[in-house]
Amino acid sequence: MHFQNLEYPGSGEQRKAPARRRSAIRPPALDRALGASTQPPWLAPAHSAVPLLLVGHRGHRLQHLGQPAHEPENSLAAFHRALSAGLGGLELDIRGTLDGHLVVHHNTRLGRCSIAATRFRELRRLQPHLATLPEVLRRYGSRCWLDLELKAPGSEPLLVHLLRRRPPQRGFVVSSFEPSVLRRLAALEPTLPLCWNISSRQSLRWPRVSLACVAAHERRVTAPFLRACRRRHLPVLAWTVNRPRRMRQLAALGVAGILSDHPALLAATLGASGKTDPLN
Repeated sequence: MHFQNLEYPGSGEQRKAPARRRSAIRPPALDRALGASTQPPWLAPAHSAVPLLLVGHRGHRLQHLGQPAHEPENSLAAFHRALSAGLGGLELDIRGTLDGHLVVHHNTRLGRCSIAATRFRELRRLQPHLATLPEVLRRYGSRCWLDLELKAPGSEPLLVHLLRRRPPQRGFVVSSFEPSVLRRLAALEPTLPLCWNISSRQSLRWPRVSLACVAAHERRVTAPFLRACRRRHLPVLAWTVNRPRRMRQLAALGVAGILSDHPALLAATLGASGKTDPLN
């Protein structure tokens, strides 16, 4: 993924596009890949007319909430339900298989099989609805914003190679809880938009890598935390928010986006954007 020279918002640093490489492909410029002319749409202040970015966490996790649902989380059907509810983005979990496929699955194992130690054909036999990242990008890469969470180290080259070939067109970030994963991604492609995921109990030691945004557990998102992120020019996404009152509180605080297990509830509480393109 080789983008045009652009100043890039990050943790006190500026990024410049690297020298042209023979392997590089020129997809849309960084501003288009992020989903805005110079900033992601969710970088706008709370009073802006730009709508809050509403994101389906793993598409949806209605079964986790005790709600009836036939679509498993992280499946193409779950992603379809989230967008049909009126959300503008999807969050999904990515893991690499033994034979170099990128699949969409949260846990390290599928049944008794370690995903990293099993070939894709066997995993698909065990779980026919198991999606691959290329399938997601073909279906949704031009329809909505994407948060591509890399769950474990080792698949960074595969992911960068795929994104160079098929960059999402409506904005995206690659996210991880692991600073080491973010550093490897940045080394492979310095202009890749990166997001640091922060848990509720995680020590707040900022990784030594330029970031596009942070995604924090909703209990971490307080006014002082938002001020600290704004000083670093970092928009904040809040996860995973499943209570209407908290959704409204976070929107009032000025978060850039909200991830929820319950797409219809999120859209009903904050108003469906009616858009899959966060640009408009």
